[in-house]
Amino acid sequence: MRKLAVLLSFTAAACTVGEDFSRPALYNDSVIKQELALKNGTQPSKSWYALFGDEQLNILIEQGLKNSTDIEQAIAILRQARAELKISQAGFLPQINARGGYNYQKNSKNIGPTADTHYYNAGFDASWELDIWGKGRRQDEAAAAMLKAEEYSLNQVKNVVAAEIASDYVNLKLAVEKLRIAKQNLALQRDIFGVVKSKYQSGLTDDIAYNQAEYLLNSTETQIPQLQSQVEQYKNALAVLSGVLPSQLPLDSEKRSPIFSNAYQYNIKAMYNLPASVIRQRPDVAAAEQNLAAQNALVGAAVADLYPNVSISALWGYAASSGNSLFNSKSQGYSYEPLLSLPLLDWNRLQNQLNKQKYQKQEAFAVYKKTVLTAVGELKNAMANVQNELKRNRLQNRALANMNKVVAASSEKYRSGLIEFSDFLTMEQNRLQAQ
Repeated sequence: MRKLAVLLSFTAAACTVGEDFSRPALYNDSVIKQELALKNGTQPSKSWYALFGDEQLNILIEQGLKNSTDIEQAIAILRQARAELKISQAGFLPQINARGGYNYQKNSKNIGPTADTHYYNAGFDASWELDIWGKGRRQDEAAAAMLKAEEYSLNQVKNVVAAEIASDYVNLKLAVEKLRIAKQNLALQRDIFGVVKSKYQSGLTDDIAYNQAEYLLNSTETQIPQLQSQVEQYKNALAVLSGVLPSQLPLDSEKRSPIFSNAYQYNIKAMYNLPASVIRQRPDVAAAEQNLAAQNALVGAAVADLYPNVSISALWGYAASSGNSLFNSKSQGYSYEPLLSLPLLDWNRLQNQLNKQKYQKQEAFAVYKKTVLTAVGELKNAMANVQNELKRNRLQNRALANMNKVVAASSEKYRSGLIEFSDFLTMEQNRLQAQ
């Protein structure tokens, strides 16, 4: 027992080989802040979609966050990682098993006069691999980092689901808006075609004007089935994202959205009112960092395999030739065995395993670096797109307003016979394009 006590005290003084993880000195917050021209603001709200002021959109996203199959899958993966951590934590704890059995051995008569043997046994056996060099602790560290990575991945999936629902919802409302405009234009063009047809029948215009008017009418008519198909496609896409059947969507597709009924407004300065840590705190970046931390810990576990392995096994129980006397005090026995093993000749298997883990750490670092760069690029693109879209939207609204005035005046002139239909047709086509 004194030897065992010495061994346990040696375990208490154990070390953890390998390097502890620290965040790579890669594009620190001050560099990112300067690159994106950020101010010292606050993190964006998780309910960013509420800024659109569209209650239907809010309900759809909230439903999607509850029912999305993508989120259900991510939650299942997270639970797997949590179970994997518990498995890892139990790996270097003492293991105890109960056992019992009967043994019978009939010996060969050609090896001399030996009697057959048989006995019953019952008891407990225990084993414990001492984590002297920190292999178990590094494996626990890796499993804990993977668990954190899956937590961040779950948040990333939620962000993606919310963004995709918002995108499909906007596209749905855009298709509905285009369909509404197409129907309005169709009614207007039917009226114009009626005028052209009347003039044609009276001999006041030629075949060219008549055919052009009919072509314009037919072209607008062909847009309506396409737009109706788009509306159905976006409804079905929203249903998949929300985890429900299309008929169960809490959606009135015909109701005009405030996104289109209100003027497009955005505070450009507020877009830069973000903290420099906005990139580091993105779920995909945080997950990549935790994956790198996990791989760093696995390198340490591979280093520990190069050191001597110390384990203890013990047995306590009963053994007797008769079942009636099995649990007699004289049938009791025990044993214990400390064991030290050191790999001497493995043909560099352990060293190559360590090299493999190091290369995988290099791969994880490259993924982390790319994820950071991608996050910066996506944010810069989003900022540029918002500014340019705001400018384009204002110019298009101004152009459409002017074109509506031109078409209205041209329509009256054509009805009065002051201009040719081809001139009016060109203006009408320009107005449709502006819309």
